[in-house]
Amino acid sequence: MSASPLALELKGIPNPFRSGITRDAWDPEWVDVAEIHAEISARICAEVETIRQHGGSRGVLVFGEPGSGKTHLLNRLRSWCLQNGALFSGFRLQCAPQTIWRHLRREFAGDLLHPLPGGTRQLDVLLNAGEDRIRQTCSYAPATVLLHLREGRFRREGEAWLRGDLLPDSILEDMGITDGGELEEEAEDEARRILLELIALAAPTPVVMALDQMEAMILDSSDLRPLWALGAAGAALRDESANLVLVTCAQTGFLDVLHRGFRHAEMDRMGEVRLELYPLDVEAARRLLAARMDAEPALRDHRYRKRQPLWPFTEYAVKHLLVPQGRVVARRLIYAARDLFEELRGLKPARSPLDAARFLDAELRSRREGACDRRDWTGNEFLLDAVQRVMPLAGWKSMEPRPQGVDLLLEKDGRRLMLVMFNQATMHGAARRLERLARLEQPRQLRLLRATGLPMGRRAPKTADRLAQLEARGARMVRLSRETMAALEACRTLLADAAAGDLHVDGETLGREFVEQWLRERFPQELRDWLEGLEPGAAPAGGDEALMDALVDCVRQEKVIPVEEAARRLGCGAEEVRRCARQTQDVVAALGEPPQVLYERLGG
Repeated sequence: MSASPLALELKGIPNPFRSGITRDAWDPEWVDVAEIHAEISARICAEVETIRQHGGSRGVLVFGEPGSGKTHLLNRLRSWCLQNGALFSGFRLQCAPQTIWRHLRREFAGDLLHPLPGGTRQLDVLLNAGEDRIRQTCSYAPATVLLHLREGRFRREGEAWLRGDLLPDSILEDMGITDGGELEEEAEDEARRILLELIALAAPTPVVMALDQMEAMILDSSDLRPLWALGAAGAALRDESANLVLVTCAQTGFLDVLHRGFRHAEMDRMGEVRLELYPLDVEAARRLLAARMDAEPALRDHRYRKRQPLWPFTEYAVKHLLVPQGRVVARRLIYAARDLFEELRGLKPARSPLDAARFLDAELRSRREGACDRRDWTGNEFLLDAVQRVMPLAGWKSMEPRPQGVDLLLEKDGRRLMLVMFNQATMHGAARRLERLARLEQPRQLRLLRATGLPMGRRAPKTADRLAQLEARGARMVRLSRETMAALEACRTLLADAAAGDLHVDGETLGREFVEQWLRERFPQELRDWLEGLEPGAAPAGGDEALMDALVDCVRQEKVIPVEEAARRLGCGAEEVRRCARQTQDVVAALGEPPQVLYERLGG
């Protein structure tokens, strides 16, 4: 059967709706239609101008249906701020409630460091404040770091410190500072103080902080306690800043949950201005369709579009196929237009309709494969968030209050586990953490979680001694393989996106409960094996863990070492060294087949 004239005309023209929706507030493929939600963005910009002229802070709550354009609006707000001399930070709230301030600090600092056109960064506004102002506004450590950066010293280390990374004592000593966030509450207090100081240093320049996907804070649909942490943090940002517009985004259906999870005073502060994003009417839909087509060069000046601006779509198709009810959210419109465009050129839809289960199978697989490419698995925050989201799927319930020093207290069928994230590369503060854990009454319930290939280090004898004492009393360190970490990260992001309404099949949102049940039934085998290793009755891991630690330590010290020499130093066989090298490939690289020489992988 020959192609229709329309299909022939469209042949070779890329689908202008293939890119889907805006991914985050810094999406480079963002296409804006200024008229859509213009009054909403104008109101927020007016609040920023008020702060610029009169000081003070303001809380703005933006809500709408899933796919209504909340993240798209933040992208527009980001663009406006950068063009009008305001600082902007916008990010998702995918974090555990215990680490809310560390998450805010890390993401805010990351956005300050984000490269902008022309080679500038928003951090330059702070560095240009002058030495006296920096010292007067900031406490000693952040002031020292900012002055180093201002003079071009310790650039990589200073940027890492601003984000909240723990640095080795030797680096801290060279920089002339100490790191105070050794214990959980100390780290949170330090992150809060530093974040507020950075915002204050920007004054009188307004700062816009946009917190997207509040729903993702809920780790278990039956537990609203994470909202307590978010509400307290949001109210503190609003009350303790004098140049901040705090924008929070939520689904309309989540407002009742917010009212139950937030105290009245917190809701009033974070929602002083409440703005609703409504679905698009037919005229707004036309504007969005035209803008997407204009963004595609092959369609922008097509001869047929001069007489019919929405060609190849007809007016009938717009009213009855793309906007059948007279209103539609932007996400559904874009996906419907994508499939219609494919049909008009005689092809199958860009993606054949999938049932939700098949979609989730493919999505989880894709996310696991992407996570496996990750080189650096260090850090406690993302690991805590992942574990806290996944454990309820296996029947473990989070309990409060937790013993001091314990990240998660879990209970299942009368059994209890105490989990501690012990996944920092540097051992700074580790001895103090272990000293606190040594006071626990039930050390046999304690599990320290740490990535495979992340050694304890020979330069931390006090930490090693205290860890050995804990293990002698029944506590255990449980290592997570590269595959286990990748599976955890894939499940973490899948669950967070589902909670935020950002997981959808062809524009139709998949609910949190559906995704949670699907994951319960298709739990990755790596996570099943890992969970079995956590159980109180599980046998401790074999001696490979200690050997892997020793091998990584040896390779990091020597940089390059023959396999036979490594075996001699470690007191084992060459095949054991090769096996451990394969299991620590994030850090240890090899030459030869079978491997004859080991060396430290760049960036490992």
